[in-house]
Amino acid sequence: MKNLQYILFGLILLLVTFSACTKEVETEYGQFSLEFDNKVGTEAVVLSATGSTDYPFATGMSQNFNIQTLGYYISRIELSGPNGASYSDEVSTGATSEEVKGFYQVLESDASSKKIALENIPVGTYNKITFTLGIEADYVQDGANGGILDPSNGGWLWNWDSGYIFYKLEGTSPASTKPDNTFKFHIGGWKEITGNTAMTNNVKRISLDFPTDAEITTSSELEAHLVMNLLDALDGHHGVDFATTNMVMSPAAGADFAHNLETAFMVHGIH
Repeated sequence: MKNLQYILFGLILLLVTFSACTKEVETEYGQFSLEFDNKVGTEAVVLSATGSTDYPFATGMSQNFNIQTLGYYISRIELSGPNGASYSDEVSTGATSEEVKGFYQVLESDASSKKIALENIPVGTYNKITFTLGIEADYVQDGANGGILDPSNGGWLWNWDSGYIFYKLEGTSPASTKPDNTFKFHIGGWKEITGNTAMTNNVKRISLDFPTDAEITTSSELEAHLVMNLLDALDGHHGVDFATTNMVMSPAAGADFAHNLETAFMVHGIH
């Protein structure tokens, strides 16, 4: 009888142990922030007033210039790690600002826009970020959108054929041959159209490695410091000469500049 009790006790203990091992482990979540820092080489971007003849920056061609407007759209942010950890920021569109998620308009004139808070990130180790510079085709075709995508609310929509301007740079340079020495680079374009040489897809998907791993926990308050170096865009493989290239206002005209933007971003550090 006593042996039977031992056997029953052993079976119960085995069953409890098995149940505990097979119980689904609940995923824990943390948060992570991104801070975008715009620079010209090693110098921080400082905006100039319209009409200013002060030129604090210079290109690799020694052309002086100032910046009056600078900004870009970031969307579809993803994080990944060496051990399989992954996170995808929720992306959705709609007619109201509440429905529009996962799109960020980073404006040099608005310090708060340069910080993006990501939530509900599965706890784990992350070492790479991937994001879209621009608004991809699926979200342009959705039609009129609210929030930061709404033209009446500051959204940079050209039209439904050309899509959104996803990178905007405006300023002046003595080298520019335009009236008042102005220059404007409005980079957009989200699709190719056969037979239409004016249309091209300039939207870029950019992946960047972290210099150190980001250990996301339920209580961590980590931030990735991302630098956008304007000189990489101006002096890249397709260098900009303000004397001949100073008014870029169509998808095809912005293709070379958009190509340079692929290498203009880097993760400077995890803090």
